[in-house]
Amino acid sequence: MSARDLPDDEARAIDLLARVKAKFLAPPPRVDVAEWAARYRHIAKGSERGQWRNERTPYLVEPMQCASSFSPYERVVLQFATQLGKTEVLYNAVMQRIHTEPQDLMMVQPTLQDAQDHSGQRFLPTIQQTPALHGLVAIHRSRDESSSWRARSIQGGFAVFFGGANSASSLASKPIGMAVADEVDKWPADVDNQGPPLALLEERMSNFSRRKLIIASTPTIKDASTIETEYLASDRRQYHVPCPHCGERQVLVWGKKADGEDHGYGLQWLRTPTGEARPETAVYICRHCGAAIEEYHKTDMLAGGIWIPQAPGAGRGKRAGFHLNKLYSPLGWRSWASMVEKWDSANRERKAGNSAPLKEFINSSLAETWKETGTGADADSLRNRAEDYPLGKVPMGGLMLTMGVDTQPDRLEARVYAYGRGEESWLVDRHIIYGDPNLEEGTDGSPWTRLTEIRRTPIHHASGAQVLIEATCIDTGGHNTHAVYHYCRQHARSHVLAIKGASQYGRPVLGRPSTIDVTYKGKTMQRSLKLWQVGTDTAKHLLYGRMRLQQVGHGYVHVPKALSETDEFEQMTAARLLPAVVQGKHVMRWITPAGKREEGGDCQVYAYAGACYLGIQQYREPSWARREAKIAPRAPDLFSQPQPAEEAESPANETAQVQPQPPTRQSVPRRGRFGMRGDPWRSL
Repeated sequence: MSARDLPDDEARAIDLLARVKAKFLAPPPRVDVAEWAARYRHIAKGSERGQWRNERTPYLVEPMQCASSFSPYERVVLQFATQLGKTEVLYNAVMQRIHTEPQDLMMVQPTLQDAQDHSGQRFLPTIQQTPALHGLVAIHRSRDESSSWRARSIQGGFAVFFGGANSASSLASKPIGMAVADEVDKWPADVDNQGPPLALLEERMSNFSRRKLIIASTPTIKDASTIETEYLASDRRQYHVPCPHCGERQVLVWGKKADGEDHGYGLQWLRTPTGEARPETAVYICRHCGAAIEEYHKTDMLAGGIWIPQAPGAGRGKRAGFHLNKLYSPLGWRSWASMVEKWDSANRERKAGNSAPLKEFINSSLAETWKETGTGADADSLRNRAEDYPLGKVPMGGLMLTMGVDTQPDRLEARVYAYGRGEESWLVDRHIIYGDPNLEEGTDGSPWTRLTEIRRTPIHHASGAQVLIEATCIDTGGHNTHAVYHYCRQHARSHVLAIKGASQYGRPVLGRPSTIDVTYKGKTMQRSLKLWQVGTDTAKHLLYGRMRLQQVGHGYVHVPKALSETDEFEQMTAARLLPAVVQGKHVMRWITPAGKREEGGDCQVYAYAGACYLGIQQYREPSWARREAKIAPRAPDLFSQPQPAEEAESPANETAQVQPQPPTRQSVPRRGRFGMRGDPWRSL
């Protein structure tokens, strides 16, 4: 009897059984990751919606092939610029393994929070967009998502685990055959005193003969970059593309160096007679024939590209490494013109003393490590260019006052800085307040009483106005932590901030605050104080660069001759950028040699953190103009006195008409993520 002769219900049952058998009992397709993605990967959102196309990013094909379970490579390293598809390689590799060879897998992010975000916001939606994986992965969210995100069940009793490199417990579990390590340059050097997290991850894979570890990241600092170390230990493949004119293959490189040196080939562009870049003129100059390659040629060049290893056979033939910069970005993604614009802007910032944008470009666009140069600023150079303006008076151009305070066992050290357009700054005053910081404000000998007087006393401006210190940052380190907590809590409404240096390198100058309990005189006031994290390394990179500037203007640091006979300039430049070992990892850190004092430099960092609190990094000309209109309208030069109004017959009257009021709770805008929203002087 054939199926045609069976009743309809029985025929349908047999057909359903056949389809179930074909889906769940048939052997999985033996295809590599690249072929699997072309067959099954579907992208539902973004500019590349639709079926995955390898021809769109041909440079990803070989890395995906190496990530396949049956390739001979145990370790695949991706040192990529941002937004080139390296994360998609990771996801394609994981999904291909789920579909064709299910087993326990693991995806590791820099932190547990990153892992949770990927599990719920990236992994599950990607699975839902891939019909071939429907029924193979449990995509239904549990009621307790806070726990279920750590392991997503897959067919056969396996799971995809999600871990954070900052948690040893999330890395220590049952054995796994495959793992992906994402953004490893953001991983800690040591996790919970159990060693490097990458080593812990490898330990979980040691029992598998066909283990696969995929490591991906954008690089960071030279000699402190995990991804660079991994890449240099691999066969170091580079993507060679043919010139459309001569056919010779070459690696796409940036034509200019940060120090101004020009390769003579690579990406080139024209400039205006005034030296401004013209991004629209960007072309690539072939290193072989010297012909100009237009960006529209890039699609054919990428299609004809091949990966060539620079160290074939490295790592016993088990390590495949790939390096790719953003010059290879497909048409419609990142253009050459936009890269030139970003490069030019970053170099202008560098000339003004801020190297952070150029570092970000080198890391994120060129996929190269940033090599720190220079050992710091020079005290003699500061002394030689010191200016003849008096202590305790704000020069013309200074429109925002902040104070940084460093605590010592027997004194408080305070410095007052003025800031103006382009974050140009002036050291306005220096205070050394002797007394035991553990003595409560108001008692005899307490330095806090004097500090409050300084904060509340207006400072004369060269315009004739009197201006107030708007924000004060006090370091909580040392032996006086709780005394600082108490003082800052008492004066919080006056924008007195308790600060603490961030333990991690590369943190923002002023990060998000945490709320802490304050204990004073045996009583605990719960969550009564905000403790602000200060990225001291980041701030010193910026400020030391600015102190090396020789041209007055954007970022320039002015210092008074009145301090030339003191050791203030030595204190401001005491730290040196030196290699160090932190938790077993080689890094670059700002280190002060033994016996050197650096109170002046620390106070400068804290004062700048106060300026960031007031939102100086978001200031544009309208904000500065409003401040200037209140303090120094139409001032002609550094110390010129404005013409008195007709009715003003005395300095007192002249001062009274322009004296700004201190920011009140009502006049100070709400804080945003990185500083004040808007201009704190708008309402004055």
